[in-house]
This record gives sequence, C-alpha cells and structure tokens, in this order.
Amino acid sequence: MKKTLGIAIAFVGISAAATIALADPMSEAVISMRQRLMDSNGAAGALAVGMIRGTIPFDAAVAAAAANSISHDNSVVFDLFPDGSDKGNGSDGKPTKAGPDIWKNKADFKALSLKMVADAKAAADAAAKGKDAYAAAFAVVGQNCQACHEKYRQS
Repeated sequence: MKKTLGIAIAFVGISAAATIALADPMSEAVISMRQRLMDSNGAAGALAVGMIRGTIPFDAAVAAAAANSISHDNSVVFDLFPDGSDKGNGSDGKPTKAGPDIWKNKADFKALSLKMVADAKAAADAAAKGKDAYAAAFAVVGQNCQACHEKYRQS
C-alpha cells in the first residue's frame, strides 16, 4: 500500500512538473493582459450604460473618458492575440475565452477592432453634446461588442 501511494505521488509530481514546464510564459502573460483589457472595457461600458440609464449621474467628462478608454483598448487589443495564444490560461489561472476563429479570420477581427476604435471615439466626442447624443453614439459601441463576442468569444 505504501509503495503504491508513493508511486502515485511520484506520478502526480512528475505530471505537475511537466505541466509547469509546458506552460508558455508569454502566452500566459498575453492572455492575462487581454483579459484585463476586456475587464476594463466591461467596466467602462457599465459606467457608460449606468449614466445612459440614469443610475449614475451623467457627467460628460466621465462619459467621454469611458468611451476613450474603450477606444484606446481596442486600438491595441488586436496585438494581444499572437499566434500560439489561442489556448491556455492567463497567469492568473483564468482560461482564455478567445474563440478559434480569431486566428482563422485575423483581418476581420482586426477590422472589428478598428471599427470599435472609431465608434468609441465618436461616442466620446458625442458626450459633450449631452446624454441623448452620447446614448445614441454609445449604442453603436454596444453593437460592436455584441458582434465581436458573437463571432470571436467562446462561452
């Protein structure tokens, strides 16, 4: 019994060491970075929607900052999907939700990212015109999020 347990423990140790050795530190780092970027987009979107719905007081400067944050994030997000980062976990252990079609349709994925950059910038500019103008412009940003997630995000 003790010998069998010792062998089992040895295999678990070897398996864990092999898993650690096979982990790609760059993929883990890039997956974590893009996950944080998407979390930031979600927070900016929640702030914008809260102001549009009236659960948060509308502030044109804050509304513009939220949209500019989304615009900036989407100007760099494409580069955070290098080849080889399609599978695995971030360094925080969270698995990637990136769908495999990102790597099959890189040009379309990049085009969606760049469309988001422009549309979020338009929403930021609309904030100075008031809540209604911002709401109309930000609706397009929401449509971009949905379109990209439908095509390129795994559930």
